[in-house]
Amino acid sequence: MPKSNLTKEDVTPAVKSSVNAYLLARTYAETKRGQIDAIQRAILAEFPIYAKLDNGELITDPKHVYLCTDEAELKFYYDECNVRTRAAGLKPDDMPDSHCPALVAETIQTQTEHLLIECGAEMLGVDDPKGFGNKLLCSGLKHYEEFIRLIVSLVVNLPDYKAPRLTAA
Repeated sequence: MPKSNLTKEDVTPAVKSSVNAYLLARTYAETKRGQIDAIQRAILAEFPIYAKLDNGELITDPKHVYLCTDEAELKFYYDECNVRTRAAGLKPDDMPDSHCPALVAETIQTQTEHLLIECGAEMLGVDDPKGFGNKLLCSGLKHYEEFIRLIVSLVVNLPDYKAPRLTAA
């Protein structure tokens, strides 16, 4: 049966570690997304591509590039993204050309969310901690995000909480 009255002593080291991992991954993903979006927007401004589905509307937001059905335009766009992200030092040499650094960072964030949810569910005494994240998603993305927010808030508001330190490479 899940615990109902938590104390600060109930917060496990695994939950604290998973919260720190999540906060670092989220910071990294948000930073990387901003950097990559800036490059992609510049490419779209220089080399316009159009949505071919409805009215041929100009695509100005990288989130809408999927609406373009012209394979030659898409290949050029993705090749240019690859060249510019590498030139800017945002894409490591060992990352495949077909990978987007922002999407890789967001995948890492998602993995840390799953870890945080599992650790939080274990702390709360949930019967199936590994499957709890799926149950949250099935109940709606709002519940998934709220659970993450609550666990993060629980940890960062502990009197002995120390935020993870970021150091330059």
